[in-house]
Amino acid sequence: MRAVTLSFISLSLAIPSLISASQLPLQVPTSYNEDDSLLAQDSWRAGAERYDDQQVWRVGWTGVGENAKKEVMSIIELLDLDVWHTTRSSLDVRLSPREAEVLSSYLPTSTFKPFIPDLQSLVDLSFTSTFDLEAAEEAESDDSYDDARSNEVDIEKKRKKKKKTKPAPKKPQIDPFNLTTIETPYHDAFHPIEDVYKFGQVLISTFNGKDGLDLQEINIGKTFEGRDIKGWTAKMTEVNGTQPQDLSKKRKKKHGGKGRGREREEDAEEPLELEIVVQAGQHGREWVGPSSALYFLHNLLLHATSHDDSDSRTLLKSFRFTVIPNINPDGYEYSRQHSRLWRKNRQDVGGKNGKCVGVDLNSNWGYKWRPSKHSSPCSETFPGREAFEAYETKAVSDYLAAAESRGNKVRAFIDLHSYGQLFMFPFAHSCDDFPPDAEMLMEAGLGVAKAMRTRQGEGYEAGQACDLTYRAPGDAIDYTYGVTDIRWSYSAELRDTGTYGFMLPPSLIRPTADEVTAGLLYLAKFIYVLEVNPPQTPRLDN
Repeated sequence: MRAVTLSFISLSLAIPSLISASQLPLQVPTSYNEDDSLLAQDSWRAGAERYDDQQVWRVGWTGVGENAKKEVMSIIELLDLDVWHTTRSSLDVRLSPREAEVLSSYLPTSTFKPFIPDLQSLVDLSFTSTFDLEAAEEAESDDSYDDARSNEVDIEKKRKKKKKTKPAPKKPQIDPFNLTTIETPYHDAFHPIEDVYKFGQVLISTFNGKDGLDLQEINIGKTFEGRDIKGWTAKMTEVNGTQPQDLSKKRKKKHGGKGRGREREEDAEEPLELEIVVQAGQHGREWVGPSSALYFLHNLLLHATSHDDSDSRTLLKSFRFTVIPNINPDGYEYSRQHSRLWRKNRQDVGGKNGKCVGVDLNSNWGYKWRPSKHSSPCSETFPGREAFEAYETKAVSDYLAAAESRGNKVRAFIDLHSYGQLFMFPFAHSCDDFPPDAEMLMEAGLGVAKAMRTRQGEGYEAGQACDLTYRAPGDAIDYTYGVTDIRWSYSAELRDTGTYGFMLPPSLIRPTADEVTAGLLYLAKFIYVLEVNPPQTPRLDN
């Protein structure tokens, strides 16, 4: 009976209704129209996918029985709906009017509500308030700019008001690529990938060699479309050229030359350098992750090179920090240019008529990976046909696996996502698989959440990933903890809790990145005190 019901639902959505054309599912993408509003003209690219009449619903699970919950999830999988966020108590899902009608027939009206009633207007808002580098000068001279950062709800009103008022006196302008200050307007906008990479180049020219800082660009690999996956790695040497003692495993040192092919006892060990890796951007539409990763690295370098007694300086002497701000530049650029809510990479995966594109990167890592029973290659959550099929996950996993050959031991791995305001440790695939380090991971995670909340006042929840979100195999932190033995593996869901979802306005980039930076610094200090400079020696101030 259940199979018959689901088949009927599928047919009802596929066959046009003769009674009311307004009940048809939205046909996307629709072409840009010159008659559209000024807001849409300014904010949306010609030919890009639009989301008119679509909504995001929040479905509350309180009072919903397990059987009803399973039925709803089956419908969601059958229709391949775009699930935005899941928790123990609710689920956010994007719906066309027809899909909303079908789903509501299976739920009590008290359990759901349109959480985002007009999706396209929110997409417009996220673009409208974004200024690119060419428009930076104009944005800096606008007196509504600072207000918009503190009150994103009024951005559109302020924009309209600006047309009727005299321009305010120009403020001192800051070049977006003047990285000698954290106040650079670069951190108040989302940028194309080429400007992300330019930012990294300017970081090097600004900070490399300053006070013994070694800052280098690294190329992790290539995407399906041939883009570079770039990162930046930083370490500061001691004044006398020595490094803090590493308490992790040592590696053997080989000696070349005639008669010296064997290891010598007196110098057979060389300390491994502890490395902390921060990555972001697995999902193209989650723009605030890459922005926050860049802000974190910039903030770290600024404090380390401008304050001799700063925690950042001490941490950079003890750890190599590697930041990969966007491991999915193909999906990110497609989200910017064509489909704002694009999630996957842009890999050709065949499927229906050979036209399916994209692997969900965070379901493609090689720990407890399994093919999906329901999703087709065209699905939003397609995990690939095998682990590490995606170019991007394979490239990053190769980088992590090669740590020892670089003389490093990756001690922490943090994967930045949005949204939900969560800080999670493994495992994501199942709560039956419990990490031996769970107690310490939870203790550190709670401290991170507190540091983030103290910084900006926004609450973050810490816990095991499988308990806080929808259980999924092939997750990045499951792989880093379960295979590469990175003890401190975490996944962070950044702002917000659903008001904007993936369309976080640029006015919220800086506060989000600021609290993330506070959390990541707390985690690094926690590891430092525990593993590098144990309690019997002076501790860092919290």
